[in-house]
Amino acid sequence: MELSNRFVAVASLLLVFAFITLKPPTVTRGSSHGVWRGELTTVTAKGGMIRTGTGNYWVSSSLLAKEVLRGDSLLVLGYRSGMFITPFGIRSKLSGSFVSGIRRSYQRQLQATISDSVARGLTGGLVMGLRGMIPPKTASLFKQSGTSHLLALSGLHTGIVALVLLFLAKLVFGKGFVSGWAAVTGIVVFTVLSGGRASTVRAGIMASSVVLWLSYRGGKVHLLTLWWVALAVSVIIKPGILSDRGAQMSYGAVLSLILFGGNLRGRFSVVLAPLYAGVTVTVCLAPLITAVYGGFSWTGPVATAVSLPFMLAVMALGLLSSAGITVVCVLLNPVTHLWMNTLELFQCTPVTLSPGLMYPVWAFLLVCLRVISRWNRFNRRFR
Repeated sequence: MELSNRFVAVASLLLVFAFITLKPPTVTRGSSHGVWRGELTTVTAKGGMIRTGTGNYWVSSSLLAKEVLRGDSLLVLGYRSGMFITPFGIRSKLSGSFVSGIRRSYQRQLQATISDSVARGLTGGLVMGLRGMIPPKTASLFKQSGTSHLLALSGLHTGIVALVLLFLAKLVFGKGFVSGWAAVTGIVVFTVLSGGRASTVRAGIMASSVVLWLSYRGGKVHLLTLWWVALAVSVIIKPGILSDRGAQMSYGAVLSLILFGGNLRGRFSVVLAPLYAGVTVTVCLAPLITAVYGGFSWTGPVATAVSLPFMLAVMALGLLSSAGITVVCVLLNPVTHLWMNTLELFQCTPVTLSPGLMYPVWAFLLVCLRVISRWNRFNRRFR
């Protein structure tokens, strides 16, 4: 049994390296004028990414976020240079799906109930994945402090939702499989309503598996097995998911924590555990982060650990504020701006290393993380 578990661990490590070396779909180089039609896969305050028959293209337009959401379709007339399109004219076709209708209604509700643009944008981004509502300056602050991953709904957000749903389900139905299935239903609904991104789907599958496992069997959960199950299901649902950089980061980050995460205990574990987790993910995904963003932030792990309480507060207060509880808005705005002022302390220039230096340093740091994880009796996870 131990030998097979070690084989799975080695296979997982090889997959991490494959994530780093796998190239995303390329688009035609050069430049041209033309018309492009595609579905929006990403929307931010600066524009959106459309998926077409010839590749993925970024459409630069600050007006997109006010009109469309992920899943809507665009017809773009413009000038393309590489994968970037400067539009001369845009015609949008809103998705008529039930999910898109709910997301659009929630966006209007946020605009009607939360006046502050930063608080409104972060609430929409953290609760429903509406990243287009986040002001450009705020998004840039997250990027410069190495905390952009907090804006992308993933395992952390889905895990919080899963815990809350399981707690509420047990209050209503008690312990047993009924409360487990009720929580899983809520997780699936959250995954769909939040946009169904690769990272959220992965987190939803793993969270649902954990909840069902605890409801039926209880005891220790083998996270590495659940990780492979989530990956297999994701590949079946969307065969090309492994070439998506967001999916690579999401699966790579979780795999890094499973293989190299430490089980820190003690008086300061509440602070040290998220800090160590941030260091682990940053080190393990450093080549991938460098390939996508051109460098990585050395302040990111600390900034992430400091941001977690703020993020939880903004999610809770923002959800209550959007429900029409106006008294909560008095707390939401100062908490949001205190968070932004704190992140300003962690802004730094991204660290870049040449491949000849990066990979030897990266390999050495991975060995160090492995030693630390074994020192924390990491090998118990495979027994």
